[in-house]
Amino acid sequence: MELKALPRQPLGKRSRRLLRQGKVPAIVYGHNTEPTPITLDRLEFQRVFVKSGRTHLVDLAIDGKTEKVLVREIQTHPRRLGPIHVDFYQVNLQEKIEVEVPIHLTGESAAVKRGDADILQPLHSIRVECLPSDIPEAFEVDLTPLEEIESELRVSEIAVPKGVTVMDDADELVVKIVHKRELKVEEEIPAVEAGVPAEGEAVAEGEAPAEGEAAETEG
Repeated sequence: MELKALPRQPLGKRSRRLLRQGKVPAIVYGHNTEPTPITLDRLEFQRVFVKSGRTHLVDLAIDGKTEKVLVREIQTHPRRLGPIHVDFYQVNLQEKIEVEVPIHLTGESAAVKRGDADILQPLHSIRVECLPSDIPEAFEVDLTPLEEIESELRVSEIAVPKGVTVMDDADELVVKIVHKRELKVEEEIPAVEAGVPAEGEAVAEGEAPAEGEAAETEG
């Protein structure tokens, strides 16, 4: 996957003008590498990122020179569509790096299929160390063996490719089948049933006025 970029000078407040032109400011940094500000075409970057994510190497071409990079961070704006800044990490293919690899759930638990349970997934990615060329695209977790409520899977049970070292705690919970959550709403007891007159309701004839209520006087 190749992505073309142009070198640029630091923009400051001028980045808004760049965004209006369909461009995105970005920076490339890495081990023993000076940070280099660049400019991307927004639509081209989005097309590449859909395929690369944060785990696939991208060939970043700048002025005829190509470097292997990973997408490290994407900044967005709450009122603006698409990225407003991108950080790339330039890798050395001979040096190991740490990356976050996403967890993808596949299959279906029998308890969830019956409607008796929900899926609890406290961990959505796993931190690993490996060579850039060995980064897994994702870790797939099959829910089919987790048939019953309270079934669970931890980091230590995930299959890891050769050359990849997991940096997270082996006992950390990845996914668990839990009891179905039920929302219980307490019904309010009508005021009349509770023995209290509803608002605006007259007191029955012959009943004493409530304590503190002033008695009517003639004239």
